[in-house]
Amino acid sequence: MKPGKTDQIFLMTLGGMLGSILIGFIFFNTSIFSPTRSNFQFVAFGFMGALFFSLLEYKSLKEQIFGIILLLFLNLVIFSGRSLSIANIIRDVLYTASLILSIKIYYRFIKKNPQIKFYLRCFALALIYGLINAVFGTIVFIVNAKAGFPPMEFIYIMSRYGILIGLGIGLGTDFYFQNKKQLTGWLGIKTA
Repeated sequence: MKPGKTDQIFLMTLGGMLGSILIGFIFFNTSIFSPTRSNFQFVAFGFMGALFFSLLEYKSLKEQIFGIILLLFLNLVIFSGRSLSIANIIRDVLYTASLILSIKIYYRFIKKNPQIKFYLRCFALALIYGLINAVFGTIVFIVNAKAGFPPMEFIYIMSRYGILIGLGIGLGTDFYFQNKKQLTGWLGIKTA
């Protein structure tokens, strides 16, 4: 492992999580810090999404797969807790898959594209995650509610959460990439 890799993963994860928390706080105030409210997604998915993003940047495929399993476990613990059921497992697997797929698509096609400028890339992640979160949320609704297609308000809410969380993660990680040399130098991290 290269020197400072763990520190860089920490900084990138922190940046993405703080970006998501900031966006969540702007739109929903302190309700994002209550684990019993759906707005807590800004904290939890902000952390999990930024962590997966940093694993894509700095770790091998085997470590990324281990990270996905860890993220799924975290999602089950955070959102299902004591009420573990098949419906909650399906929900958590699909929502985690939504986040991971969005970041993977973004990382593969947007992040590595030098023609797309910093701080514009975050809007691409917001759109990707908003769309995929709405699709996966619809699947969760159909599978678990067994009531047909969800109402448009539900789809809107799922896409809104995806757009805002994606925007926050994108802003935070773009801030990290744009200021990586200054941050690592200021903190005394050697990056090889």
